Amino acid sequence: MRKILKLSVAFIAVLFSSSAFCQRHISDFENQRAFPDLKKQWTDYKTNEADKNFLSLYGRLYRETVSLEEMKQAFYKNKNAKAKDKEIHYDDFVVIKPELHPEDIYVRVYPTLKDHPEKQVSEGERIMLSNPKWYMGFVVSPRAYFDVYNNGKRTISAPYAYYSDFFAYATYNPVLQLDGPYNWSWKTSWGARMIGQLHAMRTAEHWGLKDEKQFSVLLYIKKDEYKVQDYQGIHTHVRREYYSLELLEPEVPDAETKKLFENLKEFVEKIPFGAFAPYFTTDLRQMTGRYYKVTVNRCGWLTTDYL
Repeated sequence: MRKILKLSVAFIAVLFSSSAFCQRHISDFENQRAFPDLKKQWTDYKTNEADKNFLSLYGRLYRETVSLEEMKQAFYKNKNAKAKDKEIHYDDFVVIKPELHPEDIYVRVYPTLKDHPEKQVSEGERIMLSNPKWYMGFVVSPRAYFDVYNNGKRTISAPYAYYSDFFAYATYNPVLQLDGPYNWSWKTSWGARMIGQLHAMRTAEHWGLKDEKQFSVLLYIKKDEYKVQDYQGIHTHVRREYYSLELLEPEVPDAETKKLFENLKEFVEKIPFGAFAPYFTTDLRQMTGRYYKVTVNRCGWLTTDYL
């Protein structure tokens, strides 16, 4: 009888610990909302959001892109940054806070404060970033307002993005969205979780895990290039562009972690190109990378943006 009782207690303990282990990283989002019709949402996203920024109309500013190597080095330098290190200082910029939503911040990055100290721009181009966030040492926003003024009147206003990526767009829930400032990072955080949930539905790589694994990755745009030589010299052409992953941490992964990383990388490389909008930095560059912390246990995958 004692033996049976001990086995029963042990079974209950294992069952409880297994349940706690599995539920620790399952988000509330998964329980609140079933996955929508992603095919329809992707079509809507391409129509309403993809390439909705001034880069498709204008070619002089934001031509430079933060390199893969610079994004990697930024992670190692800033991954353990404290809250005080993430504070954004706007001393070199003109900042506008609207009366309706004073929590909203519009930062004029062009023309610079040094070149144009006046608050208003009456002639020429103006670029403003909406609610920029600290991101591994960069200050970024997916929404950039590009306007052209002539004699004090705005004559051109380019389209701008509402969402940082398709996954943020797909997880948007108007019931949960209250009236307030433009909180793009909140939407981005939910979208990042969706990446892990979708991947968990298509793979069984995590089913046999005994111990939880955690690693950090950088999502970036990878280019397959080839060279052609003619009478003018050697020219580099891009065969295709697609999303891929770089493993940031651990720098020396064990075999199991490496296998999980490669499994997730395979999924990311199948994400349709155009799913991620560029971030605009305050130093007038594009940043296409995303930093994710990935946690995997036998119940699924959790992808958390470092925003």
